[in-house]
Amino acid sequence: MTSSILHIKLEENLFLKDPTISKLGKLILSEGLLLLNEIGLEEFTFKKLASRVKTTESSIYRYFESKHQFLFYLFNFYWAWMEIGIVLSTNNIESPKKRLSIIIKHLTSVVENDVRTPYIDEAILQKVIAMESSKTFLTKKVDDENKIGYFLQYKKLVSAVSKVIKEISPDYPYPNALVTTIIESSFHQRFFGLHLPRLTNDLHDENNLNDFLTNLCFNTIENYGK
Repeated sequence: MTSSILHIKLEENLFLKDPTISKLGKLILSEGLLLLNEIGLEEFTFKKLASRVKTTESSIYRYFESKHQFLFYLFNFYWAWMEIGIVLSTNNIESPKKRLSIIIKHLTSVVENDVRTPYIDEAILQKVIAMESSKTFLTKKVDDENKIGYFLQYKKLVSAVSKVIKEISPDYPYPNALVTTIIESSFHQRFFGLHLPRLTNDLHDENNLNDFLTNLCFNTIENYGK
């Protein structure tokens, strides 16, 4: 993997001040992510984060209006980063079935830290997304937040994968639902495998999880209507 810096530009409504353009902003991202992973969203506060990065709470509020907006920033960063990886891995592959197989592996595998984004550890970010991302949409404000674009990156990625499914099976009527089922199932099944094993079947093993979700996807597409 190249050591050049990867610049991921997110929508301006995800922050008050772009955290990637200052040393403090990048520190807020890196340490905030670590703190979220350690204590979870419920216990996470900007006061605790300020103490960790040795700054004032008001300084953090110059970048993000709330911890919920901070979580949305990380949520969108993850899906934007994931989309870049998918595009690079499938760009020169003509077969839509092969592209879809690669995409599913990208979406469902445990990721490694990307050295091109030094202020975000994607391996830790994936853990946070798995544990906390449902808190971005299972809220009373979900419709308002959807209107201002807080789910844009996730929807863009789902739409892109859905188009590949349509290449394989133009008549399949539920591509978006299938994509989100695969993504959310990868998080849930891995969690069940580690903590509630009687709810799954050894799917904390990466090869088994990928095999299960790949078969689920292709069998659903190819057997629809038969």
